Amino acid sequence: MVASRRVARLKQLTLVQQQEQKSVAHKAVGYIRVSTEEQASAGYGLEAQERAIRAFAESQGYELLEVVQDAGVSGATRPQDRPGFAHVLKLAEQKAFSILLVWKFDRLARNLAYAVTTVNLLQDAGVALRSVTEPIDTASPMGQTIFAVLAGMAAQERITITQRTLAGKREKAQAGGFAGGPAPLGYRRDKEGGLALVPEEAETVRRIYSLRHQGRTLQQIADILNTEGVPTKRGGRWYPGTIRYILDNPKYQGYVEYYFRWDGENYVLRPGQQEAILPKAM
Repeated sequence: MVASRRVARLKQLTLVQQQEQKSVAHKAVGYIRVSTEEQASAGYGLEAQERAIRAFAESQGYELLEVVQDAGVSGATRPQDRPGFAHVLKLAEQKAFSILLVWKFDRLARNLAYAVTTVNLLQDAGVALRSVTEPIDTASPMGQTIFAVLAGMAAQERITITQRTLAGKREKAQAGGFAGGPAPLGYRRDKEGGLALVPEEAETVRRIYSLRHQGRTLQQIADILNTEGVPTKRGGRWYPGTIRYILDNPKYQGYVEYYFRWDGENYVLRPGQQEAILPKAM
């Protein structure tokens, strides 16, 4: 019995796919990334990663089409949301290459869910991930297993770093220090990570409190400041919500206030190390 036309079409499609895979079998794209903090570090910056990838590609006989980079992008950011990696995915969808080379697995992602999802996207496009410094090749069963283990380790490392960072912030807040976030109007971040007074902005804060003490509404205070061209912290317009935030901020009276929700709720209100802009009586 002769095979049906449906089977013939499937065989033809399979042949076309095999020819497409063969045409890009040795074509690779490199991907390199550094976070903002890592840019200042030596040893695994963008140039070092690119050199390692180019040397590896040459040793394996790959045709390296290009090396795509994301500079100053955190590994906690979803790969698809990074400009460089979005370009990598576009090339993958176009069937331009079959191997993605990274210097180290965590250049792809530190979040386990992001890592697994991204590798699945690459595999759906016929692209295998290879690390030039680790035994990861998602084209093989063993490589997939190693990938899963390292993905879990990277995720755990990120959790540990986050826990350590949050614990440090809570400890600093308990001691009356500035535990993070943008410096409010009237202050700037000093070299030690605390708050230093900005005299011109401090005068604006005092005036807001004075106007409120005179009975002005939040909208009226915002209108006055906008009419006079007084800048906000970011140089924008004043709104009632902006005024409310300043009036409700205990930092101006020399305190620090934080509400931590990690590892159980923890409310902190302590005399702060920063110079007060307002007397406590106000």
